[in-house]
Amino acid sequence: MRLYRARAVRGAGGGFDPLDASGSVAGPLGWRFNDPLTPILYTAEREALAVLEVAVRPGWESVREVLIAPIEVPEDSVVDLADLGIELPQDWSARPAAPAARRIAGRFLERAAARSPRPLGVRVPSVLSASDYNVLLDPGQLGAARAGAIHRLAFKALLATRS
Repeated sequence: MRLYRARAVRGAGGGFDPLDASGSVAGPLGWRFNDPLTPILYTAEREALAVLEVAVRPGWESVREVLIAPIEVPEDSVVDLADLGIELPQDWSARPAAPAARRIAGRFLERAAARSPRPLGVRVPSVLSASDYNVLLDPGQLGAARAGAIHRLAFKALLATRS
């Protein structure tokens, strides 16, 4: 199964390790589906969604380019929330992210650890697209994942588009 990870480049560049989950706990609150104590690797099932997820974050005006990497994971290693008995809270799509939604990654990691075989990832809905999904990957299981070649998307081309 192919997933995608994207990163915004604002300044002179810098490195991009598509399998590094440390950014998920860098902020004071975590992200939509994790708290600051629960590292998780955010990916998307579609490349366009991975780019869109980066583009809607605060500071998008300063993005120079987006780095995108495909990540291959075993086909049967990603499960749905329902497979783990996890329900989305009613306010999962609230902005800013609701505290109950930020507990999803922790529940996934806890319940995945009790299963055999242990799932590598769990599908979660995208706030941005009703028909697309993000996939949260367990950073402790990334030995089964393989990142492909990183490519660059000049973000200024997207900013210059006007109707």
